[in-house]
Amino acid sequence: MSASLTSGTYGRQSSFAFSGAFLQLMSGLFGSRPVARTVGSSERVRVREANEVRELARSVEMQSPGFAADLYAAALRHEGLDD
Repeated sequence: MSASLTSGTYGRQSSFAFSGAFLQLMSGLFGSRPVARTVGSSERVRVREANEVRELARSVEMQSPGFAADLYAAALRHEGLDD
């Protein structure tokens, strides 16, 4: 698995808004939460979290299509964790 980072200068204020939204979403996804009690509930939680990531992707799709594509892929991977 490899990762790459790119650096850029963003002239629009909106880029800061969706990067802040992304950080807020990620902190919610990976923050502490109660352990799932049943098998079905953990699957529902993953589906809900993936849908939240997809919602964020839709909100930034026009400004940053590459970032949105990464978010869609992450949501798909997150949903299929136990497959």
